[in-house]
Amino acid sequence: MMVFSVFWMYEEYTGVSYEEKKVLSYTQRGNYTYSTPVTEPNPLYPEGTRLEMGKPAYFFSVSPTMDVSFIYRLEATSSADLNVEAKTMIVASDKEGYGGEQNGEEQNGEEQNEEGQKIFWQKSYQVGDSKSVHLKSADAFTSNFTLDIPKIQTQAKEIQDQLNYSSNPTIEIVTVINYAGKINGKNVTNTQNFVIPVNISSTYYQMPEELGFVEDKYENIRVQDTSLSAIKFPILLFLLSIVLTGALIPIKKMKKIDEEYIKKLENESKNSSFKEFISKGKIPENKSSLLQIEISSLEDLVNAASDMNERVIYDARYGEYFIIHNGILYIFSDVH
Repeated sequence: MMVFSVFWMYEEYTGVSYEEKKVLSYTQRGNYTYSTPVTEPNPLYPEGTRLEMGKPAYFFSVSPTMDVSFIYRLEATSSADLNVEAKTMIVASDKEGYGGEQNGEEQNGEEQNEEGQKIFWQKSYQVGDSKSVHLKSADAFTSNFTLDIPKIQTQAKEIQDQLNYSSNPTIEIVTVINYAGKINGKNVTNTQNFVIPVNISSTYYQMPEELGFVEDKYENIRVQDTSLSAIKFPILLFLLSIVLTGALIPIKKMKKIDEEYIKKLENESKNSSFKEFISKGKIPENKSSLLQIEISSLEDLVNAASDMNERVIYDARYGEYFIIHNGILYIFSDVH
């Protein structure tokens, strides 16, 4: 099993395997900033004051126009070489309800947006001129434009009056980015919209708090699988074989070596009842000159020693029990 698992690991590790992996290709970042100049006489601010971002509302009677900047940046994981065109639109529309299952399609003759809402009517007005630039990765460009809020409100109302349709329209600032060129060495052509709504009431207008956007683009690539996942099963088999081998070796050694030791323990246990009659010692070197009588059991030797008023001596070197009485060696051997 160990040999087989090693061979399996080698085959799996040296074999070429691939996997589909989703990786980040590039990131687009868009951010709006704005301020409003005070151009009308009012009781709150001196004329010429500039109101910065973050106020709850901006009044027509104080600052009817808004100066907006849009900053765009594309960050590629490797490189980018792009021609980019940017244009900003004011999109007025009326949206109601929710449409069918597929966004962006028409249902019963009514157009839908990406959220599945029905668009009753929609009109776009370009703000300023389009801007074209050449960008490398992480380069940024800024597009500046001014919004005349009362004019935007008037244009939306004119459409409603002509349609004889009364509702609060949705007003959105949409910056459309068209880019074409190479990203990470691959030809790319795409369009990205950056949208923020403007809430316009009869006397004031409001801007949203969230003005920044991050859009990540991913691609699926085929890469060689260099992880250990391909060889995890051979590794588990190899480790299991090591564990089994480690368990079997001591069992085999115990079976081989411990037979004598176990036998010795059994004899000691069997003879433990005579311990009080036995002392440890050594058989004399001149035992061959003595008359020897072999006794058949330790019990018989102990009984003989008791009758002779002698004590049994145990020689652990040879596993022999003996007594010497009147020049005679009475001996019992525990080694079989």
